[in-house]
Amino acid sequence: MRQIKKDGRLPPDKMTTLAAVLFLPALLVFALTFKGISNWRSDIQHQKNQVELESFVNSAYKPLSDSQQRLKITLQDMQILLRDIEQLEAKFPSHAGLIQSIKKQWTSSHNILFKVYENTDREVRHAWISHKTMDSRDVLAKFSKQAVKLNSNIIKAKKEYRAQLMGAQDGLVKNLDAARTLLNAIRKPPKSKKQKLQNAETLKKIRHFDDRTKTLLVDFLGRIDGRLKNEVEALNELIRLSGQQRAKVRSFLLDNQDLKKPLTKVISDWEMLEKNSFSRMNQILFAAEAEYIALKLGLSENSPAIKAMHKSFLVNLPAIVGKAQKERKSIDQSYSFSQ
Repeated sequence: MRQIKKDGRLPPDKMTTLAAVLFLPALLVFALTFKGISNWRSDIQHQKNQVELESFVNSAYKPLSDSQQRLKITLQDMQILLRDIEQLEAKFPSHAGLIQSIKKQWTSSHNILFKVYENTDREVRHAWISHKTMDSRDVLAKFSKQAVKLNSNIIKAKKEYRAQLMGAQDGLVKNLDAARTLLNAIRKPPKSKKQKLQNAETLKKIRHFDDRTKTLLVDFLGRIDGRLKNEVEALNELIRLSGQQRAKVRSFLLDNQDLKKPLTKVISDWEMLEKNSFSRMNQILFAAEAEYIALKLGLSENSPAIKAMHKSFLVNLPAIVGKAQKERKSIDQSYSFSQ
């Protein structure tokens, strides 16, 4: 730049602009470096203050410090669960109503806990600052009594939180039971009118399963027991074959209208098998989805409802596929003489 000025290759007003352009990056680097150092110092000071604050609470009433830490971890876990449940709601429309209900309960629980956490944190910081800036013995004596009340508030909120969780788990169990009862009805239809109506209501909840969800649920069944995946794949193949055979017979009917009556009967039989098999498949996937969601939302694998569902899968799926295979064989062997 000095050489440019000496040679007079730029007018004075341009030299000012050039200087600004050249020095701007250096100033930016300096500013960012200074900001980084300031943030680093701020972080260190914050960590130091946090250590002092926790030490102060421990000296006043250690159970409060322990409760605060556990409450913080619970809130962090709940925030993760609430993020996960948003994805489940979009992914599994057949259980959207259940998921929305669980989400509402969890959000309420989170808000209760977070309010207690905020109130406790505010009181603790106030006491700590007062301890550092006022009569420390007097503050510690007074806060030791207040800390017991604060800890009691946390314990009370955690009880409410657990009650909400139990309510959510009850909802998951009831949903599992409804899906299992519907699955059992394929093999053994209920005699009770009330149960028939309940099954019809459950059936209304079933929505379209896209290919990605089907794959996920079939793989999930395979992890429960490899035989279950084989049964579902066999039923899926039967659905494909039924549609294929129906289309094939329909194409022959176009050029053989004099055989309309027997061929229409065969087409109708294949169509009915395809429709029934598709409905059975949806009920199986609905039951698998009910368990998948229940596990995702915290129900234990050792829950009686989960074990009952596994038993239902192992008993019903072979029977459902076996029944469909018999229906297929009956259509395959339904040819008879016209006269």
